[in-house]
Amino acid sequence: MSGTSGAGRHTEPLDVHLLLRRETGHGPEILLSRRAGAVYAAGLWHLPSGHLDGPHEDVVTAVVREAREETGVVIEPADVRAAVTVHHRSPAGSARTGVFFEVRRWTGVPRIVEPDVCDAMEWVRLDALPAPMVAYCRAGLDAYAAGARLAIHFQLPGDTIAHDPGADRLRLVPPVDATDPDPTACPVPRTQLAVRRRLMNRDMAPADALAPADSSTAADALAMAGRPVVHAAASADAEGVARLRSTDEPAVPSERDHEHVWMPPEQYAETVLKATAFACFYFTDEDDRPLQLHSVYSPVHPWQLVGGTMDPGERPWQTAVRECQEETGFTPSGPPQLLAMVYSLPGTEWPYSTMGLIFDGGRLTTAQIRAIVVNPQEHDEVRVLPLPDWEALMPPRDFARLSAVAEARRTGVAAYFDTWDW
Repeated sequence: MSGTSGAGRHTEPLDVHLLLRRETGHGPEILLSRRAGAVYAAGLWHLPSGHLDGPHEDVVTAVVREAREETGVVIEPADVRAAVTVHHRSPAGSARTGVFFEVRRWTGVPRIVEPDVCDAMEWVRLDALPAPMVAYCRAGLDAYAAGARLAIHFQLPGDTIAHDPGADRLRLVPPVDATDPDPTACPVPRTQLAVRRRLMNRDMAPADALAPADSSTAADALAMAGRPVVHAAASADAEGVARLRSTDEPAVPSERDHEHVWMPPEQYAETVLKATAFACFYFTDEDDRPLQLHSVYSPVHPWQLVGGTMDPGERPWQTAVRECQEETGFTPSGPPQLLAMVYSLPGTEWPYSTMGLIFDGGRLTTAQIRAIVVNPQEHDEVRVLPLPDWEALMPPRDFARLSAVAEARRTGVAAYFDTWDW
């Protein structure tokens, strides 16, 4: 410490960035806006973001405020989740720290609220980010997609403000080592540890795809996650950061690799079945004719029950009620009455198994049906038809599921429907 006072100490700005995220049949999407006018990085895509108003404002309050000011959506502080923190240095040499937050629940429809500084706003897939994009923002998104908690993005003089894949300065800082024995951990085969050992002893190969990280740290993470073998690069960039590339060559485990060791639960979780879940309501009119909504985003599944994908921390009934409110403006009163359990194997439309619960929403009056207000971002029509008339409007598997649910309502026996595959 150079002195007893704070005079002359280095200080940096702190910004907040909003990852407004929604789940779709094509994968997760986030909201981006394009900067415009007399602002920094005009013409580049960026996340809704901003600075703290002052020492009175904490980072969660700031991101909630920025969301309202830039997109018009209202976010409850309890729905804000820490995603990743990025320490950034611009090509000009100034540095700052950005805290990126994920939000999956909000009120309102995102829109351009500040047209003088934003001329476009779009939902984009995380695996199909647009260009040109602010490099600092792209670094945060790449770190987020990699599951990192902390990253460094120090650009060099001459780098562009816009993201340049050929000058990727992102470095992921590994978390606290979780490989030590843990008495609460679960046993898993040593096969993945064999991948790690083989990786650390094999010949080095040049990189042909940029995925910056420390070689041993990345190897540990990828091997533990059961992902393809990664070769460490023979060369490093200007900052001494090793670049990695994945290969399809599997590691060949030895007999010893099938011994069992203890892994922390979060690492074991990476090796087991991954599945998503949804919850829906089956509504009919007073003549028992099924009610469905017409999708604007899924030509494969044009007619859908009211409901959707579960958010983290939700129970199925909570999901069904929330989705019903968002899609129709109607709030079912309950109590929960389960009609069917649906299971689907992964396929070309979705990479995970899916499990869903369908609840009985009851019989709606004509007045209740007319009062439904659909969310135009998801649906554009409410329709009620006799069950046989739905067959011509739906794929066979969708109609088979609808028929099973209708039969469960008729008989009072819950349906188990496990052939609705992607």
